Amino acid sequence: MRAMNKPRTHFLLTAAILVLLAAAPACTQEEAVADAGDGDEGPIAETWDEKASYALGVNIGSNLGPDDLLLDADLLLRGFRDSLEGSEAMDSDEIDVVLRELGAKMQEHADRQRQAAMMENTAKSAAFLAQKAREEGIVKTDSGLLYREVRPGEGDSPTANQSVTVHYRGTLIDGTRFDGTYERDQPATFPIGSVIPGWAEALQLMKPGAKWEVFIPAELAYGAHGSGPAIPPAAALVFEIELLEVQ
Repeated sequence: MRAMNKPRTHFLLTAAILVLLAAAPACTQEEAVADAGDGDEGPIAETWDEKASYALGVNIGSNLGPDDLLLDADLLLRGFRDSLEGSEAMDSDEIDVVLRELGAKMQEHADRQRQAAMMENTAKSAAFLAQKAREEGIVKTDSGLLYREVRPGEGDSPTANQSVTVHYRGTLIDGTRFDGTYERDQPATFPIGSVIPGWAEALQLMKPGAKWEVFIPAELAYGAHGSGPAIPPAAALVFEIELLEVQ
């Protein structure tokens, strides 16, 4: 809701692995142990360190690079072992060049995935908002913001330079919750100028004590890029907002 030489080679390799892990669904230790138990060799991980090592290997192995990048698992493991032993078969300059090319390929793949997600979310969000706009009690503003008054308030609406105290719950259009104050039973206080445009507009239309359902197009929320893992690119957002106090 808020407007949310060898050292170099080692860094590049670490960065590449971190990118892969960040982009991939987490593989739990339970899944890793289950996979180990299903193999012909039987369970291979008993201590926590062994489980963590195996889980990390499964995670990296199942998500290492784009589909069109074929990596040799034996050579990957050999490179890992050679690095630990200090007996690399490639010199550091060559490794740097290859890792830079790998990073570029991974970035291109991530960009393609992001573009595909943006196009899909744009279409889904447009259909969702069009349907909401036809529902009884929904008001649409000139900016494209949609809202439904659940409970009226009284008094003066806040202005852009004021702060407010609110309870709220934020979800994606499929109902997935990504933020809120109700669950922790602690309202939030912040300046109106610090929030996304859809929130700022809605708050300045509400009166103290009011409770609204607000449906925010992506361009009034986090735009084409989204926000972290919780909010996808080009995602419309749904909020339940209760304006408790104006400062």
